[in-house]
This record gives sequence, C-alpha cells and structure tokens, in this order.
Amino acid sequence: MTTKADLINGAYSLMRISGLTVSPSASDLTLALKRLENMAHEFLGRHIDVNYNFENSPTTGALHNIARKYWFAFETNLAVRLLPDFGKQPSPALIQQQQASFSFLSSDTAPVRETTYPTRMPRGMANSRRSLAWSRYYTPETQSPLEGITNEMYVGDTNDFTESFAAYLDSGETIASFTISAETGLTVDTSANATPLITYTITADGLTNNTPVDNLKVKIVATTSAGRVETRIINFKLLDSDIS
Repeated sequence: MTTKADLINGAYSLMRISGLTVSPSASDLTLALKRLENMAHEFLGRHIDVNYNFENSPTTGALHNIARKYWFAFETNLAVRLLPDFGKQPSPALIQQQQASFSFLSSDTAPVRETTYPTRMPRGMANSRRSLAWSRYYTPETQSPLEGITNEMYVGDTNDFTESFAAYLDSGETIASFTISAETGLTVDTSANATPLITYTITADGLTNNTPVDNLKVKIVATTSAGRVETRIINFKLLDSDIS
C-alpha cells in the first residue's frame, strides 16, 4: 500500500524535469500535502471520484486509497501546481504528461451516461427479451446541473485554488496572460500563471461584520498564445464557523 507521501515524492521527482534542483524541506512537504488535499477536493467537485482518503487532519503517512492507474495523474498534476512555489514554470514535457494523464483521469472516472428509452421500443412486457430491453433503455433522463460547482469556505479562512484550462487549450497552446477578479466579500491574495493552470489564493472576508453569504463569484479571463479568450466564473459560498 502506498501513502500520500509517495504521491508527493513522485510529484517532486517529476518537477526535476522542469529544473528543480533542491530537495524539498519539511515545510515544502507540508505545503505539498495541503495542495494535494485541495486538488483531491477540486477533482471530486469535478466528479472525478477516485476514492481518495480525505482526512480531517491530513498526514503524509496516511494511505491515499487511489487505484494505481491514477497515481501518475495525481503526481503530474501536483507537480505542475507546486512548481510556481519554487519560481519555476512547467517544462513542455511535464505539461504534455500532465495533460495526457488528466485527460485519462477525467474520461476514466466520468459518470456513465444512461441511454433514454427509444421511441421504437414498446414498453409492454410480452416476453423476457422485451422486458430486458425496457430495463436497459427506460431510465430517467439525466439532467445537467443548473449551476456550477460551488467552493465552500468559512469566513476568515484563506485557501489555495486552481483552475485548469488543460481541456480548453489546443496542442502546443499556452496561457499567455490572464486577469482575475472577485466580488466584495472575497479577496484574491495571490495568483499565478502555471499554464495550463491558473493558481490563486482566496481569503473569505464575508460581508459587513464578517457575515456569511450564499453566493459570491471569482472571474478568470485567460488569453491564450493563439489569441483565444476563455472566461471562467467560479462560485463560492461562505459559511459561519461560529459554533457557540
């Protein structure tokens, strides 16, 4: 069985192809664990469920519970997210590996879409073959969610987030520039272009008197090296952590 530390070490090993020469310190490992947990939460919000072992108090020695076929995807994506902390940009080789592994991860964990009942198929039960056909096709039609995934934060907290443009970028295309803004109640502390990712840190200020709020938005506008523009709106819900 492998641990979260194994995923982190794998990420740091991959970072060497982008010019990382120093060995990670204890604080670097702590940061990497935090980024790993945030990334796993983000993936789950994108319906990428790999049975990751979420903990209230994460530790590097805990088992991650991820199937072996997904290890490389987690390592490459974590490596790309960590490189800006060392003043490095992902190399083309690492970007290619990250994009390919994330594409596999997304497709392999995608929910199986149900097939609706065809109009040519009768709904009666005259024989067992017809009954089997009915059970295969006559299922409720899956509806798309009305809203996007919402990130939840407690008022006063500061967290790291990442928005991936890997699926949007064409082969060889990068993010040339970007802008990021937030509605009142959220503060963008830092942001960085780690193409194909935009990494950013948010502080949940809340509104007057630090009150919680149901829906605030962060807007990212990315311009690619080919001149294409992609706008993303990320939803945030701020919660009250007072338990008194």
